[in-house]
Amino acid sequence: MKKKMKLIFKILLIMSILFPFTQSLETNAAQNEGDKEQDTGDFIIKNGRLVEYKGHDAKVEIPEGVTEIAYEVFMCNTDIVEVIIPKGVGSIGGFAFFGCTSLENVRLPEGLRYIGENAFEGDIKLTHLIMPEGLEKIEMSAFFGCTSLEDVSMPESLHTIGDGAFANCKSLKSIDLSAVKIISNNAFSRTGADFSDLEHIPEMWGNAFRNGRYWEEYGSGENAFWIVDGILLSGQGCTGKVTIPDTVKKIAAYAFEGNNRITSVNIPGSVTEIGEGAFLNCGKLKWVRMEDSVLGVSIKTDAFVNCTQLCEIRLPNNTRKCEDGVFGRCNKLKTLTLPENITSFKNFDIPPSCEQITVPPGFDTFSENGTTVFYITDTERISQNAAWKKLMRSGKVKELALGDVELILHIGERYALRFNSNAKATWKSSRRSVAAVGITGNIYAKKPGTTVITATVYGKEYTCKVEVVEK
Repeated sequence: MKKKMKLIFKILLIMSILFPFTQSLETNAAQNEGDKEQDTGDFIIKNGRLVEYKGHDAKVEIPEGVTEIAYEVFMCNTDIVEVIIPKGVGSIGGFAFFGCTSLENVRLPEGLRYIGENAFEGDIKLTHLIMPEGLEKIEMSAFFGCTSLEDVSMPESLHTIGDGAFANCKSLKSIDLSAVKIISNNAFSRTGADFSDLEHIPEMWGNAFRNGRYWEEYGSGENAFWIVDGILLSGQGCTGKVTIPDTVKKIAAYAFEGNNRITSVNIPGSVTEIGEGAFLNCGKLKWVRMEDSVLGVSIKTDAFVNCTQLCEIRLPNNTRKCEDGVFGRCNKLKTLTLPENITSFKNFDIPPSCEQITVPPGFDTFSENGTTVFYITDTERISQNAAWKKLMRSGKVKELALGDVELILHIGERYALRFNSNAKATWKSSRRSVAAVGITGNIYAKKPGTTVITATVYGKEYTCKVEVVEK
């Protein structure tokens, strides 16, 4: 009896151990039923993703129901001559058809939105491509080195062509880029294609067409400018003092990047945009002159970053916008004049070398992201950061020009002149009988006349002319 009881106990013990385990297996199996791989002959599909191809057919027709071609699925398959991709595939992963050197024809489906990096790189027998409507982005090097590719039809939906996407496509003859928004670095370098309407492309790297037939045709060794459709694509060959022709409407992104031979630049009033990183790392550039533009000028992110010798710049009166970090690491910049019509100056750090900054009346703010501001009136403000505070205390700042600061007040009217709350100021009025000023900068208008209100901060004096008139 005891033996029977021991046996029953052992069986129950084993069951208690195994039951949760088997239950867990059943649960996991149920949970993963939707994740189960489909093995349909040569294709392995997981949750709509084609993850592997095991075949060797010359003509490959991808099964219906596939929504994504995964990374490296057909990589270096030299058997494929033609591939048909069904409707419903939204993306082609990176290196998916990389090195398919026998591939001649690809039928891209409606609904395709994305072609990944190096997806068709080195497919040397591809000759024609029709990109479907709905395609939004072609990643870097997607068709790099497709040396037989002659023409590509681009849809209106295409937004971005990545770095080197069609580089070294030496046979490329025609391509319409009129709808594209962004053309990146070396996107069409070393191609034989003709291009038009480039001026309508919002963002384009200057070397997007480097060393192609198009580049050679428009490049001028004498002036060292490459200008197409009013866009200065490159000034890499320039030296010394540079005067940009008045035919230029835009300076492309990175057009002068790393040119350590230029010392000064004159930019004509015809220019309406200075592209991202246009003068990045121009280490010998000392000053920049910009003429006023009728249409206004937009200066993109990092346009003058790390121009370590830049000491003087005056922005045109109708400069509308300066984006992030335009003068970052310009550590010898001494004079900066901001225009009257500027509406946005983002992430501006005053370099320790800066001795004079001229700010127009009515300027609102240097930053859109919460940077502390330093101001005399509610409408005239200047950026305040730790470096600036240190300079103020050290007495190294020679002048802070804020434009004409004038007020007209009626008798009995009150007005508040304010510095940043972190700045302690001493206030005085040259004619207290006309208008008095309190210890916090509050003005009280008493009688007709003129007085000068002076605020002293860190040993520096700032003045505001006040005229009091009858009501």
